[in-house]
Order: sequence, then structure tokens, then C-alpha cells
Amino acid sequence: MTERLLSVDDGDTKGALNSLLRELLAKGKVQAVLALQEVGSKRSAFPVLVSDPDRLSCDPFAPVMPLNTAKIVSRMTRSGPLTRSVAVVLRPCEIRALLELVKLKQVDLQNIFIIGIECPGTFPLNTFSTLPKDVDATKAVLEGKGVEKLLRSSCLACRDPVPSNADIVIGTFNMDTNKALLVRSMTETGEGLVKDLGLKDAGPLPDRESALLKVKAAKDSYREKLTQKGGSVKGLEKVSAFFETCINCHNCMKNCPICYCRECLFESTVLDMPADRYVSKAASKGIVKTPTDTLLFHITRFNHMILSCVECGMCEQACPVGIPLMDIIIPIAENAQKEFEYSPGRDAKEPLPMVVYREDEFEGIGE
Repeated sequence: MTERLLSVDDGDTKGALNSLLRELLAKGKVQAVLALQEVGSKRSAFPVLVSDPDRLSCDPFAPVMPLNTAKIVSRMTRSGPLTRSVAVVLRPCEIRALLELVKLKQVDLQNIFIIGIECPGTFPLNTFSTLPKDVDATKAVLEGKGVEKLLRSSCLACRDPVPSNADIVIGTFNMDTNKALLVRSMTETGEGLVKDLGLKDAGPLPDRESALLKVKAAKDSYREKLTQKGGSVKGLEKVSAFFETCINCHNCMKNCPICYCRECLFESTVLDMPADRYVSKAASKGIVKTPTDTLLFHITRFNHMILSCVECGMCEQACPVGIPLMDIIIPIAENAQKEFEYSPGRDAKEPLPMVVYREDEFEGIGE
């Protein structure tokens, strides 16, 4: 691991990072860059794939995350590996999702270089889109200027805002981002990308470890409160009440990076019933809530994805009726993953729990 400094001129953090990415393109180290870039109206930002250095104007630190970019990498590589190299700039939860999709055979990492950013958090999409145009949201979140109340709950409870499993990490915590960003090469591949870009050795740095521990402590504290709150949602009555405003749109599933199935039972006609069957159910039960099978959908979805859940919060952001899904997903995911001693996205070579047979597993069940 080698640490270097990327100089920032006149407080232009975005410009400095773009210069680094442009140099990677200009020197042929990569043929394209996939990174977050603001739309023309500046009301949102979406991942763009750029091959022309002159067209690159990305803002990976913009505090908005309309989708988990791991889904885009999956679409690009699901049918086969890339033949040209692409640098993908990702937040930590996106990297974790990417590695889970590798295990699920939905991503091929050949010719993909991962650039991870230390993530200060993101705002809900609607919050970001309604910010005054004179507000520099990126600068505000990097400097931590009272933005905590605007962050998404998944960001406030993030288990690790520092990337792992990246070729290069762009560091911001306890750095004066108006003057410099930390560039840490984590792999031989990453070192090869940055070694001749004219970056200075970082040398002695401020006590970043203490700063990182402070950030993690704050997130762990919020996570504990969220876990206690969501842990009280137990039993059919409380779970039904939690989801009672669900309109069965399936947006949570469609925006989850782990829900990758091309065909889904709940998007098919399998659960459709003829008119008389609806009436018969109403006659036998006295009342039937429609749309039907809403609770079955959520329980089935949790069963499918919870061990690989990276808690990116895309499901909650996509909910049109504002169900606080992270209140219940974080406790469920944490408990399930602890049972299997599994951390999603920790290691691409770590097998998924459900494909591993352990003779001594859950011996106490049924006793």
C-alpha cells in the first residue's frame, strides 16, 4: 500500500479528481471511466461511461446516489467480460454490492479497475434535487458542515464508509479537501495506475485513524438505535402494520442491487386469480386486502437477499410512500449475517453461506 497526495487548487476538489481520471484516460491506462456526473440541470447526478477525456466532468463525491452503480457494472458484464479496461469509481456500499454480484455470477471483473472513495454520505434524491442552486453540496458534505440531518438513514448507519477491496482509494476523512486528497494504491494494479502520474508521496499525515474511529463510533451509535427500533417490529401484527402503506409497486426490489433475477414470481402471472377466486377468498375470510400478497412479497424478498444485503438503502429511497425500510432491514440483515458469520462484500472469494454445507451448523435447532 502506497499513499500519495493529489493536490487541489483553489479548493476545486472536483476538478482535481477529474484531472486524475482524465490522465488515466489520456495515458491509455484505461479506455473508459464509469463515475457519477451531474445532469445538466444540476438537480441530480447519474453514472456516466466516459471515453473522451474532454467530456469527463464527474463528481463522485456529490452527495446523491440515485442507484447502486454495481447494477450498471452487472448490466455491462453479465453476458461476458469487458475486452477494454474501465475504471469504475464507487462508494464503499457499491463495492460491497459489486463483490456480492461477482459471487452470484452477475459481474465479471476482468478489465475492471475499482477506484473507491471514502464516503461522507448522501442525501435522499428528492432532497438533493431541491437544494438551492447556489449551494455547493459536494463541498458541504466533504467539510461536514451540519449536513448530518440531511443524510439518508443508511448513510448514518453505514457499517464502513472506508472502501476495501479497491485498487485505489481516494481518501477524504481528516483531510483538508480544499488542499489535497489522499490517493492510496491498495493493489499492484492500483499502483500501476498511479505510479507515474506525478503525485507526491503523502509522508506523515494527520491522525486519520482517530478521525476514522470517531466517524465509525457515530455511525455505530445511530446503527444501534436503528437496530433497537427495528428489532421491536416482531410478530405478524407489527410486521403487517409496518408495511400497511405498501402499494405493491416492487420499486424496492427493482432498485436493490442484489435482486438480480430476470424473471420474478411476483412480476409474473403466477399469483393472479380468476375473479371468482377473489370473491371466494373474501367469502371465506370475510375481508381481503388488495393488492394481495404484499406481505408475502416482502418476506420472500428478504429471504432471497438478506444475507447479501449491503445496506445501501436504495430500496428505502425508491419507496414512493416513504416506508422506512432500513429500520427493519438493518436489524434483519445484521442478525442473519451474524448467524452465518458472514459479511457481504468482504471478500470476493468468500463463499455465499447458502452454498456451503457445514456438518456442525445449527445443531441446536429442534432440540
